[in-house]
Amino acid sequence: MKFNTTYAKAGLGLLLMLVFLTACGQPKETRADIFNPNGIKTMPINDSFGTVSIPVSPKRIAVTSQYALDYLNAIDVNVALAPKPTESNPFPIYMTDEEKNNISLIEGEGTDINLSALKGQKPDLIFTNNSDRAVYDELSKIAPTIYIAQMNDWRSELYNYGTIVDKETAVKQFLNAFQQATNASKSKLTPIIGTSTVAAASITKNGMTLYNNAKNGVGEVMYQDMALKAPATLPTDTVSAPATVAQLQSINPDYLFISTGVKNDTPEALNKRMTATADGATWNQLTAVQNGHVYIVDPSFFNNTPPAKTYVLETILKKVEGNS
Repeated sequence: MKFNTTYAKAGLGLLLMLVFLTACGQPKETRADIFNPNGIKTMPINDSFGTVSIPVSPKRIAVTSQYALDYLNAIDVNVALAPKPTESNPFPIYMTDEEKNNISLIEGEGTDINLSALKGQKPDLIFTNNSDRAVYDELSKIAPTIYIAQMNDWRSELYNYGTIVDKETAVKQFLNAFQQATNASKSKLTPIIGTSTVAAASITKNGMTLYNNAKNGVGEVMYQDMALKAPATLPTDTVSAPATVAQLQSINPDYLFISTGVKNDTPEALNKRMTATADGATWNQLTAVQNGHVYIVDPSFFNNTPPAKTYVLETILKKVEGNS
């Protein structure tokens, strides 16, 4: 009897171990695993306009903007269709060749995607961040369309995208990686920059824009995430505002990150151009100019999307370390 009990316990233990190992070896159950065996092809999803039925396993996802494309790329969603980049709106510098090569490009009409061209590509799911309900309704005639309203909290917005495409784990992985990169950049930059002030601006044909100490946009990354010191009088109520060289001089940052839209631009070339303008004397009085702490960045530095925020971290660290 004792012999039988001992072997029974051993057999039970072996059975439990096999069950445990089998469970551990199974991949994470996906939405398709849950729905498709029951013959269900679509499921209801709530977006910013209401409820829409979307494919359980979409194969040809389309986006109507670079903004939506960035959010989906951040969580490794395979996007099949996207607007064709233009000279004024090129692919951002942080977008990989693989991401570019995996999509078919749709011609646009100004800043809007051509609906007829999009329909011809037969998407089975469309993402848009266009709040125009009439446009949304037209897109919905082509394929189920998800509208995700832009939020001040990009992390929550990323979770919204992830929930819809069954990528919650990828969202967590992206946010964890971003936090690790943030911590690493702070530990490396603090000994170099210390309590010096930092500012960011862009120059286009329409003038200069100064980016503020706001809880959104590039200012959030620089001043909240990276804990860089903002000039004391830098506004906090808006993401950005038009500015003049005189206004830039009034906050007089120790470090200046600036995009010019000039291909292969350099601080030296920028300083030469600025010196030749009516604002030349004021520009040359900037502390950042005098100390050689003006850094040229790509215009996509100012995109308000998850990949752009990672690019801001990497760019600031690379520029400052390379000049220290």
